Amino acid sequence: MKKLTQAITLIVSMILIFLTACSTEDVKIGSREDLDGKVIGVQLGTIGDEIASDEIEAKSVERFIAYVDAVTSLKQKKVDCLVVDADTAQAYAELNPELTVLDVGFDPEEYAIAVAKEGSDELLATINEVIAELKADGSIVKFKEAHVGQGGKAPDFNVGAPGGKLVIGTEPTFPPYEYTQGNDIIGVDIDIMAVVAKKLDMELQVENINFDGLIPAVMSGKIKAIAAGMTVNEERMVNVSFSDPYTDAKQVVLIRKSSLK
Repeated sequence: MKKLTQAITLIVSMILIFLTACSTEDVKIGSREDLDGKVIGVQLGTIGDEIASDEIEAKSVERFIAYVDAVTSLKQKKVDCLVVDADTAQAYAELNPELTVLDVGFDPEEYAIAVAKEGSDELLATINEVIAELKADGSIVKFKEAHVGQGGKAPDFNVGAPGGKLVIGTEPTFPPYEYTQGNDIIGVDIDIMAVVAKKLDMELQVENINFDGLIPAVMSGKIKAIAAGMTVNEERMVNVSFSDPYTDAKQVVLIRKSSLK
């Protein structure tokens, strides 16, 4: 009898573990309201983090250092969905056919380059000049097209330029704006800053920094600019100065196709 009881207990425990592991399989999401009560994954320190924390009554918010880890967690059914920038969500969906993008109507945003509030006037003026030129001749659109599928090429980093090094920071799991290719970090933001570096006759150097560490890095002088698909908002403007925006953006929801309502 004791052995039978133990066997039954073991079976029940295994069933409970199985049901818990599969609990997110029945999650259905089709609107913003459906996000309430869900386990939501975000990248730490992003606008998606703010939305999930402040605007959604989530069951819990799971914060990841890198988007690639958040996507892996979604695929493993450890989170119900991700709140992520639209272009990057689409890039990950293209690489992972079991995932899909859902637009639930979050407010529009704009990306810009961030610099230190003090001592950056010349750099900021040059960045704004370059952004205006690239928007006018359609180059930013071409940069995006070139990095579809993470198949772009590294720009000319202007190695050995006499003006010294222009050190910028980014978090390279955010395609098409920044991602790794071999030993290089490349993407739309890097293409933009490569043009800035050439105009300043400087060599572009790209540092890999966690997203939530980028603003402290530019404030401390470790880097001269943040090129990381960073959304302009009032909270960030307290600590950094932003360039003119170079592209429109918005947050969307990345989910498993099986969760689509």
